[in-house]
Amino acid sequence: MRKPPTDRAARATIHDVARLAEVSTATVSRVLSGGKPVSPEVSERVRAAAQDVGYRPNPAAQTLLRGSSRTVGVVVPDLGNPYFAAILKGVAAEASADEHHTLVAGTEEDPEQEYRSAIELARWVDGLLLCAPRMSTPRLREVAEAARRLVLINRVLRHPAVGSVVVDYHLGVRALCEHLASLGHKRIVYLQGPTAAWSDQQRQRGFRSPEASGLTIIRVDCGSTPADGRAAVDEALTYNPTAVIAFNDQVAVGVLSRLRELGLSVPDDISVAGIDDAPMSAHTDPGLTTYAVSTVELGRQAWQRFAPNTPTATTHLQGNLVIRASTARPLKPGR
Repeated sequence: MRKPPTDRAARATIHDVARLAEVSTATVSRVLSGGKPVSPEVSERVRAAAQDVGYRPNPAAQTLLRGSSRTVGVVVPDLGNPYFAAILKGVAAEASADEHHTLVAGTEEDPEQEYRSAIELARWVDGLLLCAPRMSTPRLREVAEAARRLVLINRVLRHPAVGSVVVDYHLGVRALCEHLASLGHKRIVYLQGPTAAWSDQQRQRGFRSPEASGLTIIRVDCGSTPADGRAAVDEALTYNPTAVIAFNDQVAVGVLSRLRELGLSVPDDISVAGIDDAPMSAHTDPGLTTYAVSTVELGRQAWQRFAPNTPTATTHLQGNLVIRASTARPLKPGR
């Protein structure tokens, strides 16, 4: 009968396994790393010995042997944002199904921290997935050169080894403008996202579309969090808009909160719309009109970009307009 692992198990080495299995350390290495095949009898003996002594292979050593860590690094600007959390969930599920692990780093919207995290992760993983990276294009090119494989979500880089999956946010803004114009809105404030956000630039394209013609669009600096949205409301109201389009649903939630504090009714006094259709958007009071994006599909498409011989062209995803109670016909031309 085999003895259960003792306290010494945590310090067990490959030599302990080799002695117990009565084979060479090279044979143990081949069995445990999945390298050159050995006979089923020897393989079983080695695995049983490893279990008896409690040996756990060193991940770094296995990476050197296989030339692969079976791990992908994921870098996101804000781990507290449900949008990115949903993408992470989708990517992790796809990775697990493909027998890969994910290492995640959040960067608090700091481009320099994002760059450092990406460069460090590139040393250890088979590929990098950057979600809405905020770093400059030159820095992004450095990361592309350092990584074995680089995939971007909501950012495009002209590089032969970089694949991208992006949401056509300009179409979302066009749909929101068309919806608000059809209700009779003329004066709209847009609460801008982070200055380094590529996706904010895409949203801005939508305001130059035919659907936005005839509308007065006032841009107010904001950000990407509920606190940013709440802080931007007072300035936005000085322009007497009949509607507000927020950079994302997180910002819109902050807007709703501040408007409620000011005693303003949504949508009677002012309409509010967001972008992304975050999980809480259907449960705000009132429910939030938004441009819905499938984070599951974003994660799935991004993971597929890591497959060998996959073209590095950009994949474009479209969402759909979800109309809820936060938008309605304006009761008066100004606030």
